[in-house]
Amino acid sequence: MKLKVLLILVSFIISTKDTFGQSKESTISWDKADWIGYTKDNRLEKWSTRDFVRNQPPMDINTWQPTLKELKAIKRKAHPSVLLRKTFEITKEIAFAEIIICGLGLYELHLNGNKVGDRVLDPAQTSYDKRAFFVRHNVTKLLKENNGLGIMLGNGFYGQNIAFWSGLAYGKPRAIMVLDINYKDGTSEQIVTDKSWKAHNSPILFDNIFHGETYDARKEIKNWSSSNYTDTTWNSVELMKAPTTNLLEQQLEPMRKVRKIVPVAILPAEKGWIIDMGKNMTGWLQIRVQEKEDTEIKMRFSEHLMPDKQNIDPASTGIHVTGNTQTDIYIAKGDGVETWEPRFTYHGFQYVQIEGLQKKPTLDQFTGWLVRSDVERIGTFKCSNSQINKFYETSMLTIEDNIQGLLSDCPHRERCAWMGDAYVVAEAASFNFDLQRLWQKTADDMQTVLGVSKAHFKDPFPYDKRAPANVSVGKRLNLQSRPDWGAATVMIPYFSYVYYGDTAIVKKSWNMMQGWMAYLDEKVQEKGIINGGYGDWCPPGGNPNMDTPPALTSTALYYQSLVAMQKMAILLNKDQVAVEYAKKVQFVKKAFHNEFFNEETNSYGSQTGNAFALYSELVPEKKKQLVADNLAQLIMKDKDGHFTTGIFGHRALYTMLNDFGHSEVTQHLWKITDYPSLGFVTEEHNLSTWPELVANWDKSKRYYRNSFNHPMNSGFAANFHESLGGIRPDENNPGFKKFYLQPTFLKGLEWCEVSYKSPQGKIESNWKRKENKVVWKVTIPENSFAMVKLPMYNSKEIKLNNKKVKSNRFELTSGKYDIIIK
Repeated sequence: MKLKVLLILVSFIISTKDTFGQSKESTISWDKADWIGYTKDNRLEKWSTRDFVRNQPPMDINTWQPTLKELKAIKRKAHPSVLLRKTFEITKEIAFAEIIICGLGLYELHLNGNKVGDRVLDPAQTSYDKRAFFVRHNVTKLLKENNGLGIMLGNGFYGQNIAFWSGLAYGKPRAIMVLDINYKDGTSEQIVTDKSWKAHNSPILFDNIFHGETYDARKEIKNWSSSNYTDTTWNSVELMKAPTTNLLEQQLEPMRKVRKIVPVAILPAEKGWIIDMGKNMTGWLQIRVQEKEDTEIKMRFSEHLMPDKQNIDPASTGIHVTGNTQTDIYIAKGDGVETWEPRFTYHGFQYVQIEGLQKKPTLDQFTGWLVRSDVERIGTFKCSNSQINKFYETSMLTIEDNIQGLLSDCPHRERCAWMGDAYVVAEAASFNFDLQRLWQKTADDMQTVLGVSKAHFKDPFPYDKRAPANVSVGKRLNLQSRPDWGAATVMIPYFSYVYYGDTAIVKKSWNMMQGWMAYLDEKVQEKGIINGGYGDWCPPGGNPNMDTPPALTSTALYYQSLVAMQKMAILLNKDQVAVEYAKKVQFVKKAFHNEFFNEETNSYGSQTGNAFALYSELVPEKKKQLVADNLAQLIMKDKDGHFTTGIFGHRALYTMLNDFGHSEVTQHLWKITDYPSLGFVTEEHNLSTWPELVANWDKSKRYYRNSFNHPMNSGFAANFHESLGGIRPDENNPGFKKFYLQPTFLKGLEWCEVSYKSPQGKIESNWKRKENKVVWKVTIPENSFAMVKLPMYNSKEIKLNNKKVKSNRFELTSGKYDIIIK
């Protein structure tokens, strides 16, 4: 079946460069290319299926291990991974050659016996019935006179039919490809996927993005993508149905193996050995082994060990819903040293229990690969306190582990792009990674799930075609978005606009954003209040301990969205629309204060109520300090120096404390290590990523089925840039054309160094204590300027380049400055 791309448009223009480096254009047409695949299956059931355990373990599974003899299981069969190949000749000199390919669910491209490029897990996940991505490969220097072209296909999320329920699959693996060759004589030629291609089952006997991969090295086909390989025993490919009419170029950075993780220990296990990677990571394990033929090497992945440290504990990786442990199996061919890593799966893990080796392995036999979208790291933070540094590093690793073509909620159990999670961590992530393309994909993903999910029968919120799902991509959408999670519909494009100066995302998302806000206005808000939502998710001990009404956080998010819509309407020259949003802003602000504020206590009722109200700019000016004072009191007196905030309150907590003169409370919260605290996670339990929730684990019973790698709990890490470094965007001058510098010189810190590569250039904010002074060095990039705000100091205590200043607020243009504060 021919693909009709982009609503019947059958061609697109590709900008290339000729041999002299000058731009030229070449028209590529899909109309000659077919979607091809291969569905014949010669695999044994032993290898093509995995057990899906239907029984769910109890909530507290401290000592539970999935023993299939004890638990009722069913067999689920993965679609086969296949090899596709074609040979062709070239007789003229090439000016430029490019392969354009979409392989679903995942593909590897091979040419003349070698893999092309270093992309992995390609392309990025989409709602495949709505859109799919093609990618480009420049192969100008790889072509020869005689050529062999090969495609290896795996299931990815497109063919995921095992975890959760089999109905999540879109179909069996398939691919479409065009090789466009431009010759120096001005002519061109195309090689496309069609009936002339040959097909064969691959050595991958099983692949599932959640469950893992089984690879039989005995079935490897040497030189299968070479021109001189004889494929007479191969079968013809099958023509496949186009999965979508909307085939788009992937703009998002590709997934890559971005960093090696060296294991730190090998431990004896009840069966085999346990490899400790030293940190909780996302990716896979590369092995180097020398075993006899037919040896089955089994690797099972987890975040924790059982209390006896003789077995892994896979509970937190979601086996109660995915149906089994993340497992890779390698069957050796027995011809010396063999090196292998999976292609079409990834795992979230720190520990690997490996069975089947004839003797104890050595550390140099294993390499962990951290795999993620290869976005640029643009932020840094470091200070004199090792524990605070660990909080930052833990936050960054948790974010990094979940940038997988989307911002996932966890890298093992669900791998879902939950909307609320994206909102909470967006600012911390944007300070440290260049996510402009990721946020555009996220906004586009949201548009593919508008109106596709029904509201939960318990929700008071009616179904509406303008509402997205709770999860922004795929089939496991978890019903229609509740009003707090749905705020990401507006706030993700807005954050991208504020942090990157991205106006394109605003224009592209405007109708979606305005539709969502109209739905809230017409069917959800009542006299300015949003009554319901998921609420301040995952406070210490879990949601039963939530002490803030969901109406408060939902209404605050509604208010934030109204403010954002007002500013974006101005950007788009929609002046009358901006006026209408401005009226709603004032209406909701008054309603919020009247509904939730207690005049006697100067409080919105909880730590989250106060912190999130301050962060949202919902507190009347004359009440701000009083609310902040009450926040400090609720922590230090009412809760004996501990926080009770969930994801919304915790995002705002430390910055609001610092801004209103209560940095000693921040210092206390970051110093303690008892429950609940950040130090309880990183020091008492030595965790390298933030768990889904902080529970009062003891050291022998901390093994619950909640994930231990959840980026929503990295949201507070925006504090390291915006408060300790003081680098803050000016929402009225996006992309850091203008920004604020308002640092907190946290007591107990001797020095602090913060940098951020803004769209205008690198911003630096470095300070250190020297005798009774703070010496603060700042760098303002070209084409931008900063407003310095030091509200805790008077002008007499401040010198700029050794000169007095007239105010504790002053402006700096581009350049480097020394500021001294007594």
